[in-house]
Amino acid sequence: MHILQVYTHAPESCPIGNPKNLQITRDWLKKVDMLATKYGIKVIGVWTDRWGHQAWAVYDTPNMEAFEAFEQEPEHLNRVPFTDTQTKIVTTVPETIAFFNKIEKEIH
Repeated sequence: MHILQVYTHAPESCPIGNPKNLQITRDWLKKVDMLATKYGIKVIGVWTDRWGHQAWAVYDTPNMEAFEAFEQEPEHLNRVPFTDTQTKIVTTVPETIAFFNKIEKEIH
């Protein structure tokens, strides 16, 4: 199962101008791979638009329970006060095609 997270913060809380938020973000970036591994999750990638105050992460997780436990780690929770996080379950192209094929068979 793939999870896409979109992280957004306001310019006023940007880690670039806020030493506390910078340290929190730095800690998260340094530990995200290790924390994910702890729960059997693979970090596919993390991308940042520094000047747009947004970042994206894609995870491959065995299930939502593992992902929820991963999200409860202090490094994630420390970001909550200044980061809006949208979490979406997403599918790859082969997964989407397989889903379409399954639905098509059920309709006909």
